[in-house]
Amino acid sequence: MAEKKTIEFHFSGGEVIRIETTEPEEIIQMVANQKDGWLQYDDIVINVRNVSYIKVKEIA
Repeated sequence: MAEKKTIEFHFSGGEVIRIETTEPEEIIQMVANQKDGWLQYDDIVINVRNVSYIKVKEIA
């Protein structure tokens, strides 16, 4: 069974969105492949233009 991790998307305005997933690398690659626009993952839609940085954390 794959281990769940939390991905934190930090935005230029200071907001943070957290997503729990077993495939953080896949989500990061989807964001990296888009220069502009929107990315939908489950029920969350992210404007990739405003992402400052992404952090992946282990779930304790």
